[in-house]
Amino acid sequence: MRKTRARLPVFLIIITVIAACVLHFFQLYGEHSKDVSSFLLDFPSYIVYLLIVLGFIFAFFYAVFKKNLARTFDIQKGKAGIFLSSVLLAISFFYDFIHQGYNCFSYASSSFYIDYTYIVLIGISGVLALISSFYFFTLALSEKNENYDFKNFTFLHFAPVAWAFVKLIGIMVQIVDVKINIEVFCEFILLCVTLCFLFSMICAVDKNGENTTRVFVFSSVLLTFMSCIVALPRIVLIIMGVSGIFGEVTFSSVTYIMLGIFSFTLLYDINKRSNLGQ
Repeated sequence: MRKTRARLPVFLIIITVIAACVLHFFQLYGEHSKDVSSFLLDFPSYIVYLLIVLGFIFAFFYAVFKKNLARTFDIQKGKAGIFLSSVLLAISFFYDFIHQGYNCFSYASSSFYIDYTYIVLIGISGVLALISSFYFFTLALSEKNENYDFKNFTFLHFAPVAWAFVKLIGIMVQIVDVKINIEVFCEFILLCVTLCFLFSMICAVDKNGENTTRVFVFSSVLLTFMSCIVALPRIVLIIMGVSGIFGEVTFSSVTYIMLGIFSFTLLYDINKRSNLGQ
């Protein structure tokens, strides 16, 4: 009965995220193409917001129904899922660093008037992305080599949090109409959720040996949920060659989706060890 109660929110979250992704995609595509029907073009943005609220509610109930959770981190050899997702996340953060550096150069060389608030935020975000890349690469090494333990890098735990915070400031400096510019607002929500997840992750590292908290489960589910809504439509549009509709704040779609995959694989590992009674 307990497993059934925990699986129902998962099923509802899957349906909700698929619906939100599809609607959000057509909203973004509708800004670029006139081939979309007027119904989809005029589909109110608050429907997507409603789906996001439902996702938060379902994630909350999922976290409430989970019992007897295992430790958050149980570094052992052979955990291919966490190792692979950590490596890919480290690579995506490094890509973000390269991309931000290119954006700084491109902006500075092509702009007559340089907005230093904008360019400084890009530069700081790039540096923090590089540090975060090293951090998650160390986490991956910890999974494969017992001589490494990422938990010993106390300062580096805050690098991904600082990265998300700087990205959040970059969103906030824009004047946003949440009804019109749903893309920016969704990214704002995603970064808030990312901060919650990363802070929960820091607490879990600091309290190694204690069981996973429901706050961590809740933030993990939300991060996976929101990263899909924000990143997947962007990635599809980029593949289609439609990327000019995004705002000035540099999008990090690859990093966002890899953060979602990382939180999912970590939560999957916790659930697996919880079911085995470890």
